Amino acid sequence: MSGLTLVSVESDARRDAVGSVEDSISRLMRSVRTTMADNASAFDPELQPSAYAIMSVVNTKCPVAPAVIIELTGMDKSSVSRQLRILKDSGYITSEPDPDDRRADLYSPTPEAGARFAAIRAANRERFGNSFDGWEEHEVVEFAALLERFIRPATGEG
Repeated sequence: MSGLTLVSVESDARRDAVGSVEDSISRLMRSVRTTMADNASAFDPELQPSAYAIMSVVNTKCPVAPAVIIELTGMDKSSVSRQLRILKDSGYITSEPDPDDRRADLYSPTPEAGARFAAIRAANRERFGNSFDGWEEHEVVEFAALLERFIRPATGEG
């Protein structure tokens, strides 16, 4: 019964805005999937987008344990293990025993992989920056804050 009360109190403008947000997020997710596939291909034409996502975590959080990669990517353990093995066999990452848990390894990018990743990130930042041409600085700052506010409950962060 309380659900009916909420629906009857919600304005048409708010309902329409929420629907618009849902549609925009769907388009954004398709764009992100395309970007991830393009980034993976730019990094290495043989690399799967899931491996690129793992490479992203390894590059930004190194040295990093598989458990952290699993947490940050939402991938299952076997997928992460398989992609880590591929990345290591391809010479993109190195591993060393975790000093706190000798049963686990910590992963870091090789210098070549780090340089490739940095070049791709720079191109992405330029492209994103171009998306904000015509925006005032305070609008970009506000957008970033609102996006973070929106994402936080969805991801369980914060």
